Amino acid sequence: MRSSFLVFLLLGLMAASAGATSVVPPTFAELVAEADAIYRGRVTQLQVRRVELPDGNGSVIKTFVSFAIERVLKGAAATEVVLEFLGGTIGEERLEVSGMPKFAAGDREIVFVQKNGVQFCPLVAMRHGRYRVARDPTSGGEHVLRDNGLPLTTTSEVELPLSDLPAPVRAARAASASALALGVATFETSIATEVSRTPLPVRTQ
Repeated sequence: MRSSFLVFLLLGLMAASAGATSVVPPTFAELVAEADAIYRGRVTQLQVRRVELPDGNGSVIKTFVSFAIERVLKGAAATEVVLEFLGGTIGEERLEVSGMPKFAAGDREIVFVQKNGVQFCPLVAMRHGRYRVARDPTSGGEHVLRDNGLPLTTTSEVELPLSDLPAPVRAARAASASALALGVATFETSIATEVSRTPLPVRTQ
């Protein structure tokens, strides 16, 4: 009981500090400016472990997502990064954080990393800091999807709310927008252009 209370208290404090219950979507410029690092990479491994709290009063479950980095778009050169997400399942114990992005081994992603190992989600604005790389089965070209599976057609769509749609609706919208989806190279060029600009002040939430 005490352990459960500590976890609940910890989640409450982190939610209050990170705005987890109402994430404000960033603009594209804010997304790039607020990221400590931006990587394109492939998920190679997911590990769920129990981690002791810094003050020694209990522990929490974390999921460690390993990426083999294909390209560094911002930040120091690296070949691998391990991102720490609060939550996961160990046996019959499950800790789920609302709005946390989900990953699977083999996925290719563009991630906007912020305070990895410090905040409970190491991405800018949680799901808004994760973009999937998808390949068109017909053309073979690669394009960018938002966390809800819909194609990103312009960088201005970054600041739109993320809504989870029923699978048939999502598939229909994705099919209609796929021809307009931003290619990976175009998206990365836009990121590089923003990185070269004068940094914006970090938002306070």
